[in-house]
Amino acid sequence: MEEPKLEMEMSSPVESSQLEGKDSGMKGWLKRYWGFALAIVLLAIAGVVAWRVWDAAEDERVDAVAVTLKDDLTVPFGKEVRVSDFLEDLQGSLVDDVEIDTERLGEVEVEFEYINVRNKRRKRSLVVEVIDAVAPKIYGSSLYTVNRGYNGDLTNLMMSGDDVDDTPRREVAGKYDLDKVGDYVLEYVITDASGNAAKQPFTLRVVEPQPSSGGASNSLPKLEFAEAKRLYGGEGKKMGIDVSQWQGGIDWRKVKDAGVEFAMIRVGYQKGYGGGYVEDPYFAENMRGATEVGLLVGAYFYSYADSEEEARAQAEWVATKLNGFEVGLPVAFDWEDWGNFNIAGMSFWKINRVAKAFLDTIAERGAKAIIPYSGMLYGSKVYLERIWEDLGYPVWLAQYYDRVTYTGEYMMWQLSCTGRVDGIAGDVDLDVWYVD
Repeated sequence: MEEPKLEMEMSSPVESSQLEGKDSGMKGWLKRYWGFALAIVLLAIAGVVAWRVWDAAEDERVDAVAVTLKDDLTVPFGKEVRVSDFLEDLQGSLVDDVEIDTERLGEVEVEFEYINVRNKRRKRSLVVEVIDAVAPKIYGSSLYTVNRGYNGDLTNLMMSGDDVDDTPRREVAGKYDLDKVGDYVLEYVITDASGNAAKQPFTLRVVEPQPSSGGASNSLPKLEFAEAKRLYGGEGKKMGIDVSQWQGGIDWRKVKDAGVEFAMIRVGYQKGYGGGYVEDPYFAENMRGATEVGLLVGAYFYSYADSEEEARAQAEWVATKLNGFEVGLPVAFDWEDWGNFNIAGMSFWKINRVAKAFLDTIAERGAKAIIPYSGMLYGSKVYLERIWEDLGYPVWLAQYYDRVTYTGEYMMWQLSCTGRVDGIAGDVDLDVWYVD
């Protein structure tokens, strides 16, 4: 048998020359056409660059006219406004119509975003000026009488204040002599920091001091609870009382048997501006006594708060005192030192922020209670109409009259401070709760 022959595989001269020819063909092609290929690449790059330059120029052109601001970029202090309120035209759409802070005077810059007509997200800013164009207010009469030698501040004869300025300038213009009996025609002037002023003419009458006639007496007629219930009770209403230490010890069983259906109980009070908080000495006793006989109870705190921080601290203190008690009705903020408002160092805006701080804190704490409770604003008709804003909480109206003439909304009506009910010695406030 023949042994197989080992053969070495080698490229044939023909195959080798073919490959070399192919390789030399590609090289030749590249040598011949590299300039053309390079031109194509350069043209592509130039096209991309040109497109980007055009695109950027188009963006610039579009964005230059996308947002047109209004001519008037001023806004009154405290007014609720958004970016859209200052746009004359927008070629596109706002991402978020940002609310503008108007609770400080001066220039306010606000940034906003929009989607332009090319569907691209853009940032812009605008500057508005928050202004105070509202004159202060004066609440007074045309005649004031003082004794000869009077040494008080005449600017406190009338209540006055500003919507923004906590410390407006108050003065009495005209000539007068407090040591000389007579009538003096004067003018009360109040000017805020923005230069807005209000004026009110009045006559100051200086008289010889008269002997004291003794202590003041409450001349308001007494109103028996049964009669009040007959006159003001009925469907959708409940009749109740509000009490504090001034009623002394209360026989709550007799109160309940007399027809009382709820009670607002004072938790405590503040000892003047900057003063501490004092628990009403009958608070716990009244809360236990009223709830034990089945009455619904709410509460209130008499405040001298002059800052939001103070108001929140008071609300926390009140909420802590209410722990462990069943509070089925709201907890009221009772601020009524209007006779000293001129020296309290607050604008009308600030006193409303103070009240809201208290009520918001009470609502937050009350939401966590076993029986949730919220806040309520106590106020007389006069100051609800003049000073208090709608704070988003129910109102406890004080108006000692045979009917309500207040036109705003209210949840309770305190109709008398000289009520009489079995189980309480002396006068007590009477209230109507409008259940619906």
